[in-house]
Amino acid sequence: MNRILSTGLASAMLVGGLVATASPASAAAQGCTEAGQKGYKISDKSTVYKGTNLRSDWFLDKDKPTLGYESNKTGTVSASGTAGVEAEAGAIFAKASTSFSVTVGKEWSKSQTWSYSATAVNKAGKTKVRLIMTHEAKKFKARKWVIVNSNGACKTSWKWTKWFTAPVKKNNNVWKLEYK
Repeated sequence: MNRILSTGLASAMLVGGLVATASPASAAAQGCTEAGQKGYKISDKSTVYKGTNLRSDWFLDKDKPTLGYESNKTGTVSASGTAGVEAEAGAIFAKASTSFSVTVGKEWSKSQTWSYSATAVNKAGKTKVRLIMTHEAKKFKARKWVIVNSNGACKTSWKWTKWFTAPVKKNNNVWKLEYK
């Protein structure tokens, strides 16, 4: 009878021990409750000007021409760096917008009559010149992180790092001379 009783008590303790270790309170004490959370870190920020689709014809720069551009068109510029993370681009641009305090996005476009002129100079080693409209963009590095449970402790795991250049949503353009 003692043998049966001790076997029963040992089984009850074993089952009780398994149930206790699997309980949510015990698991939270042993693990990381933030596991699975993810986000993005934005760093190495700068302002750049990306060329749009609006450009004049090429001219010989030796003639020091006054270049003009006038057309009723839609100027556009798109973000770069989104390959492979298209589904996450919205969240990345939202985080970058907060970081820069200006709204950036996948694309900027504006329709209007564009009119601009500039006088070219002769540049050594270059033979041609044209006008090009550039648009303000923000260049930055984004890193994706995920919180993982590492032996009961929370640990940040970096999943990838990518460079992005995203146009600002406001109408901020600069016409420049482009040489080749």
